[in-house]
Amino acid sequence: MSGKFDLFFDNLYLENYKSLLNFAYRLTNEKNFSEEIVQDAFVEAYKKIELLYHHENPVGWLYLTVRNISKAYLRELAALKRRISFDDVQLAVTDRQSDELLQLNDLTQNEADLIRKFYIYRFSLKELSQEYGISLSACKMRLKRAREKLMKAYEIKT
Repeated sequence: MSGKFDLFFDNLYLENYKSLLNFAYRLTNEKNFSEEIVQDAFVEAYKKIELLYHHENPVGWLYLTVRNISKAYLRELAALKRRISFDDVQLAVTDRQSDELLQLNDLTQNEADLIRKFYIYRFSLKELSQEYGISLSACKMRLKRAREKLMKAYEIKT
């Protein structure tokens, strides 16, 4: 990437990060996901920096990208809530029962812990990634895979 694109991107980031973060938060009401959404938007901007450099409204492009990523996140979250609802059972299920439930579904102890901490104990992705010593995106992927494994096992057993 040339120097003019680097400078353009740096200025775009520094001047718009906070306002885009606030915008994403207003759309999602979720601080950690808002940070991730804005970072994803800047990753897209970096990938298309030449197009963005010549765009008539690069800031508008960023806002639109944040909005689209936020909508995709909200759709994924709604679909997840429809498929698995730990909230309905969390009051009735003790830790021991939740251990049994998760073990019945062939999850490894790590996967079960990750699912339990995220859905039952409401750990944020950032907290989980720090606890496990992995990146935020790796944590999301582990959670996604554990969730898919749980859903697949649940479908087979019901």
